[in-house]
Amino acid sequence: MNTVNALFELEVKKLLRTWIILGFGVIAPIFFLVMQTEISNNTLELYGMEVAAIDFTFPMFAFLSIVVLAIGNVGIGFSYMRSIYFFRRLRLASVKSIQFITANFFVQFLCALFTLIVLIAVAATRYSLTLQGKNLLSFGLILVLSFMMCYFIGVFIGNLTTDPKTSQTLSMAVYFVIIFLGGVTYPVELMPDFMQSIANILPTTHAVKVLQISWNGGDIWEEIHLIYIMVTTALFALLSVKFFKYD
Repeated sequence: MNTVNALFELEVKKLLRTWIILGFGVIAPIFFLVMQTEISNNTLELYGMEVAAIDFTFPMFAFLSIVVLAIGNVGIGFSYMRSIYFFRRLRLASVKSIQFITANFFVQFLCALFTLIVLIAVAATRYSLTLQGKNLLSFGLILVLSFMMCYFIGVFIGNLTTDPKTSQTLSMAVYFVIIFLGGVTYPVELMPDFMQSIANILPTTHAVKVLQISWNGGDIWEEIHLIYIMVTTALFALLSVKFFKYD
């Protein structure tokens, strides 16, 4: 536990030195929330439910704040740490991979929580977002599960190769595919058919859908979305620990 605490403090200090990453993680979801909600100012249909535009877009961009941190920041951050031989130092200090992953996970999670609070404040002030009548427990648990899924995807991608440049390029490629095709910034329903086929394979699409359903009081078990992200989370959690590279 002392090792995890020390690593947690170290990760916080590293994050504060790269505050621009956290700043982008806060600004990007707010930007897309305002843009999409202003465009879609009428009620929208979601699995047979008529919902306000803000109730359709808010779960999307709450999830976007997760993607920015858990896939973009983590994947690229791992390549940077490998370039400065940070992981080699961890091995020399006899730090286990699960200890580092645990500390890094909680730092990224706290950043995502801060971003979510800011996003709620903007949505409530600008678009009269209300929490009344929402199943916040269900939505919150699914959001945490979605964060875990994205985090482990980020860790796995960051450890696919030991070459920092290749790792960074791969992380950015996956990040942008998810941003544009994963239902995070643009509704899948409005995409061309061939793009929808790709989007429906991506786990982020299913995460957005189940978050929208949960936020608007629908049946989260009616479709396979929740099961899809549960299986994906478990799979990438195992892969992240198994393929963690110190070199």
